[in-house]
Amino acid sequence: MTSRNLNKTWRDIVFEQYEADHAADVPFPIHYMIYGDQWKTDIIIDIPNKIGVPVFRQALLHAASTRRLEKDPTYEDDLIKIRPRIPPSKNDAHSQDDAAAPGNSG
Repeated sequence: MTSRNLNKTWRDIVFEQYEADHAADVPFPIHYMIYGDQWKTDIIIDIPNKIGVPVFRQALLHAASTRRLEKDPTYEDDLIKIRPRIPPSKNDAHSQDDAAAPGNSG
């Protein structure tokens, strides 16, 4: 009999993708966007330089465990950067507010 757990966390998905990208020698920096369920928002993971798969795994696990009880997923070290994705609707609201400000002729 064979049994498999097919449930994956966002970390599992990112680990697998980084391992595949690392093996394929894709150009860096790499940016991943994935839903971070503990923060209930999309997060962006930036990897500026190529690092070994085990090093990446440890860096991501450290970042996730450091921020897991916080409302804000923002994290940065020498290896990776994690930040929440700002939805386009929020970006548009700020640019429209700026355009409507006095003194802006557009």
